[in-house]
Amino acid sequence: MNEGTPGAMIDVALFRLRRIWSRPLRARKAGEPQRPVHMSNVMVVHAVHKLSLDVPEVTVGAVAEQLGVDPSTASRLVNDAVGAGFVEREESAVDARRARLVLSERGRRVLEVVVRHRRTYLDGLMADWDEPDREAFARLLDRFAEAAVARPANLANLDRMIAETLVETSALG
Repeated sequence: MNEGTPGAMIDVALFRLRRIWSRPLRARKAGEPQRPVHMSNVMVVHAVHKLSLDVPEVTVGAVAEQLGVDPSTASRLVNDAVGAGFVEREESAVDARRARLVLSERGRRVLEVVVRHRRTYLDGLMADWDEPDREAFARLLDRFAEAAVARPANLANLDRMIAETLVETSALG
């Protein structure tokens, strides 16, 4: 593997960032006090908030699509967020058979605190960068994210390649 390419460097950096980003909200070790909010709750709160800006009613199916998970996983995540008091179910004005999801006041406040904390953290990380570097980084990262959304990875192809590799590895002994 060529680790010196831009793609390799980005891959490593994104993997490190994902771990760092989720660390503050993931479950603690046994015996430590529980966190007041879990990363899965924050993900649902973010999804409900973002979707509510774009669609008239947020549903579990829309949350599943936004988070890139299957509907049963989204249902469990939404149920957890409802149980924690961050999201509320209301009657749908479109279809009485389903519920629409809205942020509770508690959910809105948690979203505000999490976003403020992350943005303060990011500003601190770039505190010694000059303004043109900050702006260039923001512009390029946004462009990168847009490209990733527009052209998601082909996971079926990855699954096939992994399966073939495992067969080959088994054959080698």
